[in-house]
Amino acid sequence: MAATNNPLEGHTADQPPVSTQTYTIAGIRTTVHGLTELPPATSTVACLWLLHPRLQTAKTMAPIATAILSAWNARIHAGRAGKSPTGLIAVSFDQRNHGTRLIDPLHNEAWRQGNPRHAQDMFGCIHGTAADTSQIMDHLASYIFTSPSSPQITQHFVLGISLGGHAAWHCVLAEPRITAAVVGIGCPDYTRLMVDRARLSKLDSYTASTPPGAAFLGSPDFPRALQDAVAQYDPAGLLLPGHFNPAGADPDVGKPATDRMKVLLRERLQGKRILNLSGKIDKLVPYAAGEAFLGAFKRALEEEPGLDIGFEDVLFEGVGHAFPAAMVEKSAEWICGLLENGQGQVSSKM
Repeated sequence: MAATNNPLEGHTADQPPVSTQTYTIAGIRTTVHGLTELPPATSTVACLWLLHPRLQTAKTMAPIATAILSAWNARIHAGRAGKSPTGLIAVSFDQRNHGTRLIDPLHNEAWRQGNPRHAQDMFGCIHGTAADTSQIMDHLASYIFTSPSSPQITQHFVLGISLGGHAAWHCVLAEPRITAAVVGIGCPDYTRLMVDRARLSKLDSYTASTPPGAAFLGSPDFPRALQDAVAQYDPAGLLLPGHFNPAGADPDVGKPATDRMKVLLRERLQGKRILNLSGKIDKLVPYAAGEAFLGAFKRALEEEPGLDIGFEDVLFEGVGHAFPAAMVEKSAEWICGLLENGQGQVSSKM
């Protein structure tokens, strides 16, 4: 999400780029990666949704598509993907107010770059990206698999980076068809992230109160209507509301809040898998911004053995707000493992 840096800058895939085909689906220019490389006998396909960083475009995700699809196709060709392996494609699109959908560049910027509605604009884009993913998902097969003998899409995964990482949390929480998510340098606690950014930006709405931060929530920089949207869609806002104090120590997470969280986890994430990748020295989206929520999330999973939710949390030493080759390799290995083990299948009720 950096205003001056691309978290994927310098990424080039070692393999030749996979094929791409572009469609206009539900009014959104949509790129499908890897259709040509599907094995001829493929009957089932998994789709990996790739969500780009702020100030970038769908094209940014092409090297990620190449790396992950090439890794899985290499396993298929080597006979290491199990019997009747599922094919893998990837889909990318420009997020709202980005690339081909750009309306006003200022609205993609942060407070420090002169955008007074940074918090509203970014949350709206995150929520909109999740909605767009579901919308395109409804219609994708009717554009790419049009004959009676075409394969069926039976699985959906998502991988997002930075702004796309925030949106990946929304996708896996809200979309039943998405059963696995790679969250790259994203944050599950939007309120805490924005409060920290307001502090660093020295906003009047943060600094003018005593203690600092006490009046930020509910101010024009983070109005009540935005708080309501966060409570409905954000992971921490939905699953652990009211457990953040922007001006002091957080209230304890007691048994009622934990029990409520477990109920919602079962409703939203049962049977799903999440890989969370963070840079240990990330200053733009610091791991600390999501740490309190992630701690409560992990405790809930440990305390409730009936929850079939896989969660892996990986901090990369020496990595800032970037998605380096090591994160790409980890993502590829993790996704290939899901496919090889037959995890992430869409259930009949979806």
